[in-house]
Amino acid sequence: MHARKDMLSDQLQGLNSLAIIGMEKNAGKTTVLNRILEEARRGGDLPRPLAITSIGRDGEEKDIVTSTKKPRIYVEKGTLVATASSFLSRCRLTKEILASTDVRTALGSVIIFRALSDGFVEIAGPSSVEGVRSIKEEFLAVDPGCFYIVDGAVSRKSTAGHFLTEGAILCTGASLNPSMKNVVRQTAAMVEQFMLPVAPEEYQKTFSQTYAKAVIFKEGRPEEVEGDLAFTMADDIAEKFTKESEALFLRGVVTESFFKSLLQKVSLKGKQVIIEDATRLFVSTGYLNLLKRRGVTLEVLQPMELRAVCINPFSPRGIDFEAEVFLQEMQKAISVPVFDVGRM
Repeated sequence: MHARKDMLSDQLQGLNSLAIIGMEKNAGKTTVLNRILEEARRGGDLPRPLAITSIGRDGEEKDIVTSTKKPRIYVEKGTLVATASSFLSRCRLTKEILASTDVRTALGSVIIFRALSDGFVEIAGPSSVEGVRSIKEEFLAVDPGCFYIVDGAVSRKSTAGHFLTEGAILCTGASLNPSMKNVVRQTAAMVEQFMLPVAPEEYQKTFSQTYAKAVIFKEGRPEEVEGDLAFTMADDIAEKFTKESEALFLRGVVTESFFKSLLQKVSLKGKQVIIEDATRLFVSTGYLNLLKRRGVTLEVLQPMELRAVCINPFSPRGIDFEAEVFLQEMQKAISVPVFDVGRM
């Protein structure tokens, strides 16, 4: 599907929060963030002020791992920023400190400030879901109308789930794999996960009424399965799962190893497996296809608003793709708008 609008921010209409997720380092997350910030300065129609943080570190001049040059983050006056206390001196602008939070990082506690002038910032934000939620609440306490943006990664893709953000942009590129075909295939599989269908309303109601890690539905009635973590409960679930069981609800992370263990004991053909959201699912592209072939229907309680995929045809390893070909192949493979932000 070709993007019909020139501005990336046009794809974000109706949202109040966004996760920018990279499938690999150097997939272009910071370039995408800068594009959104730039479009906002040019009059893009997003709620203001923008409020930004990052899972990990972002905005430094050089990558601390590869020593390659990275795009810096430039914000305008009025932007809200959450970063580690030791990074305040690296933020080259006038700032108003608004809050010192209880969220800790290896680089100090997270501080929230308002930019009183335009300038460059470096961000080191929370590393946990609880930390991201806390920072979001701090931003909303400062300005309930702010547009919250969190920069994450697929290994931290939970920033787009857990009911933390309303929408997401997925970033991918040549740094993911030296084969363009493989990058397109892996990205298409991730997009498919983000767009899993929503579970029926009766299951939504059960989710709100139980803290169980696993629930089996039989003739419309829920049966809780005791256990601490869903992905370690295959044996317990198998004991109670019968041919008459219609659906299985799993709370928390669901892994490929869990499915392998469960499918050795029960058949899930024609059954619904319901997870909280797509960020909880950790399976390979090939195994996702295997589940489909086995007749497993995956559904979610919380749908993901994946608004765009942004591509980076260049890799710091020196393996680059033909930009226009990469864009066209990605557009053919997925059903959401695709942007090559570096060429916009």
